[in-house]
Amino acid sequence: MTCYQWCRKAGVRNEQAVRMQYTPEQKEEFFTVLRRVESVTLAAAELGLNVNTCHRWASEAGIASKAPGSDRREKFLRLREIGMSRSEAITAVGVNPKTAREWERGIRKSGGRRIYPDGRVVDYKRGVSTKTSSTGTPGVVPVQVAALEKSIDPRYLNVQERELIRDLQATGSSVRAIARTIGRSPSTVSRELARNTDPLLGYLPHGAHRKAATRRRRPKSAKLAIESGLRNYVKDKLLLRWSPEQISHTLVEEFPDRPEMRVSTETIYQALYLQSRGGLKREVQAALHRPDPP
Repeated sequence: MTCYQWCRKAGVRNEQAVRMQYTPEQKEEFFTVLRRVESVTLAAAELGLNVNTCHRWASEAGIASKAPGSDRREKFLRLREIGMSRSEAITAVGVNPKTAREWERGIRKSGGRRIYPDGRVVDYKRGVSTKTSSTGTPGVVPVQVAALEKSIDPRYLNVQERELIRDLQATGSSVRAIARTIGRSPSTVSRELARNTDPLLGYLPHGAHRKAATRRRRPKSAKLAIESGLRNYVKDKLLLRWSPEQISHTLVEEFPDRPEMRVSTETIYQALYLQSRGGLKREVQAALHRPDPP
């Protein structure tokens, strides 16, 4: 025996269990709105009617209506458009609040990927992020997710600041007002907007962050790690037991007009003692221990 049966048996009247009575005018208005929005749930929400009653009306009229839980994304966004609060819309369609926030930001999920409105596609299974152009062609240079989420120097804008720039710009805030809010100089904000504003889509914060990640300095090959005239010169002088300081200073004197023939004392020491930075120590030692020709 259910609680409702207990109430009926005890003669207790449950107000919520009583079917609400609507006027013919309300029913007619429902069908008018239904023809416009093409969704029973949306029509019921717009008019403040009981959704189950509206589905019954539609069924009796021979109108095939989708289940209340289908097309939740579209229904949620439509409910927000007609002025319903986020919490009310979340309750109406039965969706997770985090998912609802992503819907509002235009983010879609598909096959373990998160697709952003600016064309960025983050594939968490593969651990990469790619950029899709306006024609739908994926970018040729994937950016590792770790690179996008890596902490960067505070001098540079992070993704949260870029999102805030987008939100403030959407409210009509000026460049100086945005700069004051995020604690940056107006020139930084102005340069950021000039670099990353699409003529059709406007400022794209995630696209801007991805571009910044690709522009970050990549590890360069050590100066003495590749065969060159500079490397041969340094090796020859080391064989003569010159110190790194002597070599560095003499290079400037002997090659005043050749900037490629420059190397710091520290770089020479690294080439001597770090294999990955040049590995000169082994070559020099081998040459020093090689017996002189007869």
